[in-house]
Amino acid sequence: MKWDLKSFFGGIIVGSALFSGIAIAAPAYPDVAEGTNTPFTYYFEGVPKSPNSDVQGIMYKNSVYVPIRFVAENLNKPVIYDAKTKSIFIGKLPVAKMYSKMEAVELVKKKYAGSLTPTHVVEYDHDDEKGHYVIQVYQTVVNNFQSGDSYTSTYGWFVVNPNTGEVKSLL
Repeated sequence: MKWDLKSFFGGIIVGSALFSGIAIAAPAYPDVAEGTNTPFTYYFEGVPKSPNSDVQGIMYKNSVYVPIRFVAENLNKPVIYDAKTKSIFIGKLPVAKMYSKMEAVELVKKKYAGSLTPTHVVEYDHDDEKGHYVIQVYQTVVNNFQSGDSYTSTYGWFVVNPNTGEVKSLL
């Protein structure tokens, strides 16, 4: 096969078109590396403290995110992470059994398992004024698959007491 000048420039144009997507997508991802390169100094009761270089805070959208272990240990509080419940305890552990948000979602799923379908979504929404977890159960119903029109059909709103695990309907 004979290569000529026309083939060479055609290859460059095709290659440029294929790899131009990388340059277009690049700004969509935030650059947090800049924040990790800046060492922060934190003050506890007027005393300056700096974490190790491998656990620096990150500045992102005008907020500084600090490693919680660094903060808690400088406040002389122990930190315990429970991977099962995805809970972080700073200081004393709760005296009584406390249900996590994830456990509250599982309690609602278990209580209403007979009437929920695989398309139902059970998720934590917020804490109410009493500190109870508010859980929403819903499903997305598609009206028109061609246009993508859909709506949310709420099955119910539930409150879970984090101390007792009691589930009550809000509706």
